[in-house]
Amino acid sequence: MATQEDLRAVAGKALADPAFRQKLLDDPEAAVKEAGITLDEAQLKALKEMDKKKLEAGLVDLDQRLTMACWGKAQNICGWD
Repeated sequence: MATQEDLRAVAGKALADPAFRQKLLDDPEAAVKEAGITLDEAQLKALKEMDKKKLEAGLVDLDQRLTMACWGKAQNICGWD
């Protein structure tokens, strides 16, 4: 059974690797298999059935949130605020 860590690995790789992100949008099952990530049938089904535009938008939103969070920490550490 896949864990939350497996799902986080998919999201993290999709954020960091544009080629994986595209493969995930085109063929989720092949993408996770090639990445060595094991998802259960329900999770694979959910990925396959997810609206591709919503998935991509969610990844972009997550990337922006992480960037802003890291930028905020950098500002505090460097005294840029």
